[in-house]
Amino acid sequence: MKHLFIISLAIGLLALSSCNSTSTDGGANAEVKSFVTLEASKTQAAADPKVNVLFVVDNSGSMKSYQEKLSKNMRLFSDKFFTNARIDYRIGVVPIYDSKYLNDKTVYRSGVRKMNALAELVSLKGLTAEDDQKQLFITRKTLNPKQVLEQTVAIGVQWGPEAEESFSPVLAIADPVINKEKNQGFYEDDAYLAVVFLTDADDVTPGLSGDDFYQRLVDLKGGDRSKILIAAALPNLNNHGADCTKDGQGPLQSFPSLLAASGALVADLCSSNFGSRLADFGGYLAQRVAMQKIALNFTPDIATLQVSYGEANSSETDRVLIPRGTGGYLFNPDTNEVIISSNFNTVRKEHGVIFVKAIPADLATAQTGL
Repeated sequence: MKHLFIISLAIGLLALSSCNSTSTDGGANAEVKSFVTLEASKTQAAADPKVNVLFVVDNSGSMKSYQEKLSKNMRLFSDKFFTNARIDYRIGVVPIYDSKYLNDKTVYRSGVRKMNALAELVSLKGLTAEDDQKQLFITRKTLNPKQVLEQTVAIGVQWGPEAEESFSPVLAIADPVINKEKNQGFYEDDAYLAVVFLTDADDVTPGLSGDDFYQRLVDLKGGDRSKILIAAALPNLNNHGADCTKDGQGPLQSFPSLLAASGALVADLCSSNFGSRLADFGGYLAQRVAMQKIALNFTPDIATLQVSYGEANSSETDRVLIPRGTGGYLFNPDTNEVIISSNFNTVRKEHGVIFVKAIPADLATAQTGL
C-alpha cells in the first residue's frame, strides 16, 4: 500500500503552522513508500522571508551634514543588503515628530515652524520612469533600489522640529489606520521590523523610555524579540570636535537605554568608519532575515530528507533542490527543525515556496524491520 501524506503549513518566517493531510492508495501490490511533504507557504503569498526596513531621519536644522553623510555611505549598506533575491523587503523613510511644538503658530524671525505629520512615509526619490511614481516604499519591484534609497534618506532639513521624537513615528507606523490610509500598507505584522535611526538629539517622546519603546516593538511581534532589529547613526558623545555637533546634550539617555535593551548596532556619525558600520548592518540584516527555521511536526528519516524551492503549484521536477550544508540547509535534531541558510541564494520565484519532504522515521523503521 502506498501512503502519501501532504501537509501544508503557513510559515511565519521562522515557524510553520496549520496543516491538512491526504492519503492515496496505490493498490495492494504497490511498492511501500511513505513520505511527508511540508509546503512552507503563507496562504497564497510568498514564502520568501519578509522584512520592513524603516529609516527614521531627523530633519531638524542641524542635520544637513549628517543626512549628506548617510546618503553618501548608503551604497555600502545596499551592497550588503541587496544580495539575497529571496528577501521580500519593504524600505521606507519617515521624519521625526515633534508633538510639543506641533501646533505652535508663533511667527519667529525664522518664520513659522514647519512640522511633520506623524509617521507618514516621505515620497521616494530617484525613481525611473518605469517605476510606480506613487509608491511610498522600496520593494523588489523597484528597478534601482540602491539609487532610490541613497537619494530618499536625504529628506532635507527644515526649521520647526525642536523637541525631537524618534520613537513615536515608529510605533505609529504600525497603527492600522495610518498604515492603510497614509502608508499604502507598508507595515506587515508577520515581517521582521528593522529600524535605522539618524539623529543628533535624544528622543523626547512623552512618557516613553528607551526600554519601554523596545518592549512595545517586541509586543508588536507577539513577544518575539528576534523579529526586531535596531541600528542607530548617532554622534559620539565624547567627541567635542567642531564636526561632531549635537542638538543639546545629544542622545544622552533614551537612546543609550534603547541600545542596551535591544543589542542594537551603533554607527558613529563622527567616525571615519561610519560607512563600514552601515555595511555591517546591511550584511547582518540580510543574514538574519534570510535564515529560516522550519519546524517539522514529525521526526524525519534523515537519509530521505529532501528540501527544495519552487512555485507553490510546481511539480518536483521544476523545483530547485537545496543542498544539505552551510550554503543550503541543515537539520537540527534537537529542535526538529530544517534551517535554511542565509547563504542560500537562487533565482527568485514568484510566490516562491520551500518544500520539505521525508519519510517519517517511525515508518522508515517499520519498512526495514529494524
